[in-house]
Amino acid sequence: MAVDPLIAAVSPPVDYFVVLRPFSGEGESRYVRGEVVDATGWSHRAQLVELRYLAPLPYGAPVPEAGVDGRRMLELSEEQEAVVPEKKRVASSKKA
Repeated sequence: MAVDPLIAAVSPPVDYFVVLRPFSGEGESRYVRGEVVDATGWSHRAQLVELRYLAPLPYGAPVPEAGVDGRRMLELSEEQEAVVPEKKRVASSKKA
């Protein structure tokens, strides 16, 4: 898989990625939409980005603190959440 040189030039390398689509991790772990993960050392992260399972956390964006369950979840503002269809909202912002 070739990386577009323009994208590489304007995209600093990051280790944190946002989960766009749920997928299974190591062991019995399962990553959920809206989770921020440290993908340092993941040899397959480029493939996960290409398949739209992950997206790089934007440069300069704060890494969320881990919750009681150990997950780092994105918190959207009300304005941001309003433009996301309900079925595509991050796991922590879905209304029960």
